[in-house]
Amino acid sequence: MTDDTRALGRLLDDVASASAAPAGGTAAAVTGALGTALCEMVCLHTDGNEAGTLADVRADLRITRDHLTDLAAADASVVDDLFASDGNPSEAGRKRAVGVPLTTAAACLTALELVVEATERGTPPTVADAATGVLLIDAALRASLRTARHNLSWVADPVFVAGIEERAARIDAQADDARHRALEHADR
Repeated sequence: MTDDTRALGRLLDDVASASAAPAGGTAAAVTGALGTALCEMVCLHTDGNEAGTLADVRADLRITRDHLTDLAAADASVVDDLFASDGNPSEAGRKRAVGVPLTTAAACLTALELVVEATERGTPPTVADAATGVLLIDAALRASLRTARHNLSWVADPVFVAGIEERAARIDAQADDARHRALEHADR
């Protein structure tokens, strides 16, 4: 086992442990980052090919992957804070428990939208990896939206709730479109 797989093994052990965090939101963000990394690889293997350079897309995917990694840590922090509140989190804590997974979903949407170009212009041998990346990113997005919507039931502020519901619906619809287009290109 390499150092890299040991680090992954430690993360999986932490998720599977009795500790409250990391939990689902962290797992979703890491899954989105993994899918994004696969799509970065597709861009890298397309660079210099007649399909065109995807260096800008790859750079934007890297930024998004780093953001998702940061969100994985932020989610673990939110869960720790919620469990430290003895079952009575503040309204700000509850809103943060909505905001972090919603931000994860939005970052996954950004990745999906970038991947559309990667699957359209990527070389045929690599688009199967892009399709795997798309499905991982989409799963992370769906899990994050579900978590945000679940946690929204704890928030008392009706204006906040309405705004989040609207934003979540918009992310959901845009993700459906981006996923469909990316997979359509990958299936060519």
